[in-house]
Amino acid sequence: MRVKAPISATGTSSSVNRRYHPGGFTLLELVVVLALLALAAALVVPRLPSMQESRLRASARQLSAQLRYLDERAVAGKIPYRLRVNLDEQKIDVVRKNAIGEEVLPEDPFLLRSPLQEGIIVRDLRTERLGTISSGTVSISYGPGGLSESLLIHLAIPGGSNITVQALPVSGIVRIAEGYLEEIR
Repeated sequence: MRVKAPISATGTSSSVNRRYHPGGFTLLELVVVLALLALAAALVVPRLPSMQESRLRASARQLSAQLRYLDERAVAGKIPYRLRVNLDEQKIDVVRKNAIGEEVLPEDPFLLRSPLQEGIIVRDLRTERLGTISSGTVSISYGPGGLSESLLIHLAIPGGSNITVQALPVSGIVRIAEGYLEEIR
């Protein structure tokens, strides 16, 4: 009498099945998984913001925070400050006036930091008094009453996106908007 080997669900002998299909994946299964991963990457990667876009947004947030803080420090401490924007060297810094009227660096470490991240430029800035300035160094006064006139600063990725930062006098409100705008409403 013959003893039959147990039959698996696919209709083949389980001992034969084990002999011809050791543990692991077939080439077809691996190709299908790789194709699905490639499809998912093709759909997701274009939607992720670029590193430069992230730096542009971070620079706008840091500049906005610095402008608000500078306004609060000027009003609360009754200390005159100047925001200096060097459009040729792409630098933004803050100085304060000492008792004899000389410009010195502030003692506050937050005001010593540059809000511009690497690769981000100040395209131009606009005030009511000076109009639009795109080169040279501009000093914006923050007196005991805070910012004295509206300020628009256009940050950009060279050859790419723009962000507008607007600081309003008296209220100390600072707004950020995508794009190159003449005014944020």
